[in-house]
Amino acid sequence: MEKGKVKCVIFDFNGTLFFDYNENKDAWNIVALKHRGSEFGEEEYLSMMGKTDRRCAEYIKRDGTDQELDALSEEKEDIYLRLLVERNIRLEKDAVSFIEECKRRGVRVMIASSAPKMNMDWYIKNLNLGDYFDICDIVAGRDDIPSKPAPDIYIYTQRLGGFEGEECIAFEDAPGGLKSALGAGFKRVYAIKSPGMNLEETGKLAPLVDWKWALENIDKVLA
Repeated sequence: MEKGKVKCVIFDFNGTLFFDYNENKDAWNIVALKHRGSEFGEEEYLSMMGKTDRRCAEYIKRDGTDQELDALSEEKEDIYLRLLVERNIRLEKDAVSFIEECKRRGVRVMIASSAPKMNMDWYIKNLNLGDYFDICDIVAGRDDIPSKPAPDIYIYTQRLGGFEGEECIAFEDAPGGLKSALGAGFKRVYAIKSPGMNLEETGKLAPLVDWKWALENIDKVLA
């Protein structure tokens, strides 16, 4: 690979490769209505995007014990996974094509996600993620890594791959995730347009693109 070219692309997952905004929101609203008596407002919910289940559970039940917060998180994820099956949500087709073209060019692809381990295990099995990623290159469900917008998960992932930040680019969808990747010193960060995105706030942090554009402009993206 030429010097200066992108060597690694690191993707967020939910809302980036996998458009599950409605399913996540519906599941959290069911849980919030049950445990605090009201659903989330739009701005309130957007503020939680990119954060771990534990952080979201603490938001709903601020004085909850560890056991109560774990149970609340598991309850939400059970509802969420059921909705995915019922609605047959799949990986974005153009995103899959982009990943396959990166691999054909010798560019490593990795995932840095706040998704809980039980969810990522489900994605790996039911979405056949092993066809596109080495399983060891999928970083998710790590309670020992500070949640986005802290840059730690992107720093950890790039180092896991043996790369420096300027050798990597990232694709994200939420402001917290974009701040995380930008804080890791990546060469470039792109914001994928997805359902529920706050376009105004997100567009201030990174170029707004879709997967069709990324695929058609892959020479520029990987330059």
